[in-house]
Amino acid sequence: MGVRILCLHGMGVNADIFKVQTACFRKLLPLDYEFVFLQGLAECEPAPGVAAFFPGPYRCWYDTPTSTKVKKAHVAVLDYIKAFGPFDGVMGFSQGAAVAASILLHHQLDGLSPPFRLGIFICSPLPFSHSLNHGIDTRAYFGSPTDVAVRRDCPNEVPAHLITDEKYLRGEERLAAAGLSTTAPTQASFYQMFHPTVDHVRVTIPTVHITGARDRWRRHSLDVAMLCSAELAVSFEHTGGHEIPPDFAEDMCDLIEGVVSVAMAV
Repeated sequence: MGVRILCLHGMGVNADIFKVQTACFRKLLPLDYEFVFLQGLAECEPAPGVAAFFPGPYRCWYDTPTSTKVKKAHVAVLDYIKAFGPFDGVMGFSQGAAVAASILLHHQLDGLSPPFRLGIFICSPLPFSHSLNHGIDTRAYFGSPTDVAVRRDCPNEVPAHLITDEKYLRGEERLAAAGLSTTAPTQASFYQMFHPTVDHVRVTIPTVHITGARDRWRRHSLDVAMLCSAELAVSFEHTGGHEIPPDFAEDMCDLIEGVVSVAMAV
C-alpha cells in the first residue's frame, strides 16, 4: 500500500525547487512513496542564494503571518486536500512546515480529526494562529500598532531566544514601506504565534523534526517539537544550517521510514 505525502515548500522558493531540495532523500525511499508538491499562494523575493541556481517565480504561503493571511494559507491547503486527497502525511520546509503545524494545531483545537497521519517538519519556525484566542501577541515585534487589544491577559513578549533576522518575519508596515505588500498596514493586523509555554494544545500524530545546528531558526524548531506529543515526536539535528544537506540524506530517509511505520501501525 502506497504512502502519499503532501509537500509544502519554504518562503522564497516554489514547488519545483522543493522537489530538487528533497530529491537527495526521496530517491532513497520506497517506490510506493508519492510526494505531491503544492505551490504557495503569493509571489515574493527569492530566498538567499536561490536566484543564482533556480529561476522564479518564487513563492510563499504568506509574506507576513497576520491572522488573516494564515487563514488564507489554511484554506488553500485544506481545499487542495479536499480536491486531491487524502494524504497520509505532510512534509514542510521552513514556512511550509509552520503552515502544516498550524493546520494540525487548529484541527486539534477544533476537535477535528487531523488531516494527516504523520508530519515531517524540516527547519520549521514557530507556527502562527489565525485565531486571536491562541498564541503570543507579536505585533510589537512586527512593528504593527498595538492599540487594539487582542484579548484580556494575552501574552505579548516574544521569548528572547526566538528573536532572529527581522527581514525574514516582516510586518505589514515594513512590507508596505518596501513596496512589497498589497495590504495597507492597519491596527487590525494581528500576529498570534503559537508557543508551548502559553498554548497547551499539542499535535497528536507521529512527527519528525529535522533541525540544523547552525540554523538561525534552530531554537524555533526545537520549540515546534515541543508543540507536538512528546511520545510521538522524533528529532534529528544535522551539522548544517537552514537547509536540506545531501550528506544526511540516508539519515533523513531512515527517519521518514520510521515515522511512516509508526503512523501506519496506529
